[in-house]
Amino acid sequence: MNAAANWNDILVRDNFPDVGQTPTADPVWESPDIIPFGSDILDFGLLESSYDGPDLGLSHPIVYGRLNRIYVRGKNLRTGCPSSGNVRLYYAPGGLLLDPRAWTPLTAEGGGTAVPFTVRGGAREIPPGQICVSRSAFLWPSQNPPGHYCTIATVDTPAHPMPAALPTFGSLVDYLNWVRYNPNVGWRNIDVIPCRQTRYVLSNLAIANLNNTPTRFVFGISGTDLPAGTATFSNTDQQAPFSLTAQIYAPGTDEGYTRSIVLPANYSGTVTVVVQLDQPLPCDARIVLRAYNPVTANAGKLERRLAVPLTGVPELQDALFLELGAYTFVASPSSP
Repeated sequence: MNAAANWNDILVRDNFPDVGQTPTADPVWESPDIIPFGSDILDFGLLESSYDGPDLGLSHPIVYGRLNRIYVRGKNLRTGCPSSGNVRLYYAPGGLLLDPRAWTPLTAEGGGTAVPFTVRGGAREIPPGQICVSRSAFLWPSQNPPGHYCTIATVDTPAHPMPAALPTFGSLVDYLNWVRYNPNVGWRNIDVIPCRQTRYVLSNLAIANLNNTPTRFVFGISGTDLPAGTATFSNTDQQAPFSLTAQIYAPGTDEGYTRSIVLPANYSGTVTVVVQLDQPLPCDARIVLRAYNPVTANAGKLERRLAVPLTGVPELQDALFLELGAYTFVASPSSP
């Protein structure tokens, strides 16, 4: 794979700096092109003017029991000729280590799960450099219970086909590789939480070990404008019970890590995170929870290429780590 920004098709970004380079630089879980917009209709002028920010979805978090439209935005990076394509949107229980087998397609207004991208005026042919959007919004299922959810968009074009049946993965590194090397895939793992509180219980975040062998994991917490405090990651499932605490380092620019825990082969479960702060959480602060896999000496080339060193991990000071998943919580003056 080329590390240059050479994507020559419709791009759905993983983050604002994403210009189609592979692998995508962190964070890969905060796509600004998957846009929850409540019961409102997204104006094309706003869609274009906000391409470089702000994140429109933060002002329209999912509200349970109401109409929730979700739009997907793209941009044609082809040079010299137009493009066209369809977008699909899936959801899964949000978490730190997502199990792709839990992805469920969302249906758009008017029916169907594959929605054409269109430009201003409604044409399906997208000129080079032009922004496009899903012709219809996707609808959040009203029967879904409150909780944390991940949304995943895939783009199907003539040059880069993307089947409706998403791939299956035999290992965590295969899944991570697919995430980072596909500019026609976008993830959104962001929730809005109320600010000015000192305690947050973030429950039922999914965790999964896709490997067919027991695998060691470490959890981390970081963010912006975080007061000092602690984050406790726990699981009461008798297959893999644990309670691990990480210190939050004021003023919140460093990351704190837990001890490691071994999850069974092919495991799927949840984790609850209790964040206890010494001072109320400021508005517009961010809490980012992450999951890592320490890479062993006999890891493959791909694992070693994607792994990064982390300092301050208890018992694993000199190891390299794969970042497997993350979830971002953004503090807002009002609760969603």
